[in-house]
Amino acid sequence: MSLAANDLSMAPALVALADASPHGESDEQLLRRLVATAARIPGVDAAGCSIVDATGQPEQTAASSDAAADLERVQGEQAEGPGLDSRRIRKALANVEMPHPHSRLRWPHFVPRALQAGYPLVTTLPLCHHGRALGSLNLYYRHSALRPEQLRWSGLLADATAAGLGHRDALRQADVREQQLQHALESRVLIEQAKGVLAERLECTVDDAFDLMRHHARRNRVKLTQVAGEIVNSPATAGPFPRQVR
Repeated sequence: MSLAANDLSMAPALVALADASPHGESDEQLLRRLVATAARIPGVDAAGCSIVDATGQPEQTAASSDAAADLERVQGEQAEGPGLDSRRIRKALANVEMPHPHSRLRWPHFVPRALQAGYPLVTTLPLCHHGRALGSLNLYYRHSALRPEQLRWSGLLADATAAGLGHRDALRQADVREQQLQHALESRVLIEQAKGVLAERLECTVDDAFDLMRHHARRNRVKLTQVAGEIVNSPATAGPFPRQVR
């Protein structure tokens, strides 16, 4: 099947990769969808990919075959390979010939494994989002070099996946911020409630009640919210500031 005839079947995969939600699907599952789609590009025999953490260490990998998985593993373990270089320079390396002396010198561990697996040609594309290299997509094949339209589709897959990963990361950060804000709001409400309870109990101002709570927390090395919770949830004659029985 020509790539032109396959365009309509590839388009939904691009949308799904770009619009990947972090809810209900792991990064590993997303990468599996990527390599499965990339391996369908005419001329490509296998595909592998990896994403890295903030320090640049491999975090997740996926591959469409055992041989491709081995090549992804070699790149991670030996810290060499076209995928690492593509990610570092943030540019695609297209139709790289493994038997070439330059390739052998550049990747002395990776090239023999690629040739042993029967892949004399490799194309690798960085997964970049807003200037940050998130990982790389590696295409392995045996016969002829990929044509421009095949490389174009490969680049679209890489870009869609990078957008999807960036989207997922932004949603995760938004979830964390929302949880932090919710916790801060709940803590504030609890503290304000405790100030009112303590002011009524000790017949003092709310400012004086807050000072008492704060000093008690510091003296006992506990959080202010813990002190507030004890005041609100304890009987008036118990807790850190019991009402004096007259």
